[in-house]
Amino acid sequence: MEKILLSTYLIKIQDRQRNDQILSHFNGTDDFFQVFQNYLNSIFENILATADIRETTALHLTLDEPPTVNEENRSIYGFFSTGVSGEQYQIRDVETREEVLAVQRNHAAFRNIFFYLKMPTQRDSGALILQRKAKFGIKTIFIRTVNQYIREQGYQNNKVLINNIVHGRVYRRMIREGNLKKVEIIKKRIPSSIEEYYRNGATPEQIPGTLKTSMLSPTSLPDNFKRFVDNLFTNPDRERIEIEGIDEEFDEVEFELELNGKKKTFYVMQKHRIQPTIDVTSEIQFTAQGEPTLDSLINQSEELVRDIIELRL
Repeated sequence: MEKILLSTYLIKIQDRQRNDQILSHFNGTDDFFQVFQNYLNSIFENILATADIRETTALHLTLDEPPTVNEENRSIYGFFSTGVSGEQYQIRDVETREEVLAVQRNHAAFRNIFFYLKMPTQRDSGALILQRKAKFGIKTIFIRTVNQYIREQGYQNNKVLINNIVHGRVYRRMIREGNLKKVEIIKKRIPSSIEEYYRNGATPEQIPGTLKTSMLSPTSLPDNFKRFVDNLFTNPDRERIEIEGIDEEFDEVEFELELNGKKKTFYVMQKHRIQPTIDVTSEIQFTAQGEPTLDSLINQSEELVRDIIELRL
C-alpha cells in the first residue's frame, strides 16, 4: 500500500506591482474561483503541455473527468491526470524479459493526482491541497499551466502564485517528539575582515554578505535549544529576530528536526520555504484494491484547511 501524501499551499493572484488581489474580484470585477473552474474545464477538454526545466521532455496535464464544484462553500476537487513524454524506451516483463510495450516519444505515462481547493470571498489567498506520490509532485506543471491559461484569457497583468505552508500538526509532533539536530543563526552582513570579526570590545565594520553561526549535535541539542527555536517559530508577529541577552538583530534562524529518521528544516522568517507535505496514510480509508477512497481524501483535505490554512488566509 502506497503512502498518501498531501501538500498544503496558499494560492494567490498578484498584479504587475506584486500587490495581492482579492480573489473574488481581482481586477476589480473578476472572480478567480470562476476563472479556475474555466481553467479546469479547459484542460479536461484539451491536454495542456509544457516543457520541463531542461526542455528535453514535455509535461502534460489534463483531467479524465470534470471536477466537482461546490458553489456554496466555494470549494472544488477532483483528480489531475499528468504525464511525461519525450523519451523512447521499452517496457519489459521483469520475469520473462519480454517486451510488453515500446514507448515512443509521443507517448506519455499518466497518473492521477488528487486536488482540493477552497477560495473564500473577500480574501487575498485560498487554500490548495495537492496529492504527492513518492517523489512525484504536480506543483510545477500546475503553476505553469494555470498561468499560461490566464495569459491566454487576456489577464496579462496578473500572475498566480502557489506558496508552501507547513501544516501545524507536522511541526508540533516533530518539536515535541523529535530530535533537534541543528540550529543556524544567520545575519545578512559580515565583518569587513577576519580581524574585525574577532576584535573584542568594538562593533566591527560590516559589509553585505551572509554570516552563519551553526550549532549541531550527532544526537540532539538540549531541550533549552528546543524552547528557544519554538518560541521564535511560533511568534506570529515577528518582523526581526532579537535574542534576549544578545544586543544584536538577526535575519533568520534555521533549525532541523528529525523524527523516525525523517528530517525537515524549518525557517523562522521565511516559512514559505518549508516543505509542506504531510503523511495522512493512517487517516485514509482504502478500497479492496488498495486505492484511497475519495471521501477520505476529501475529509482529510477539509481537515487540513480547517486546522491551519483557514487561520492563515
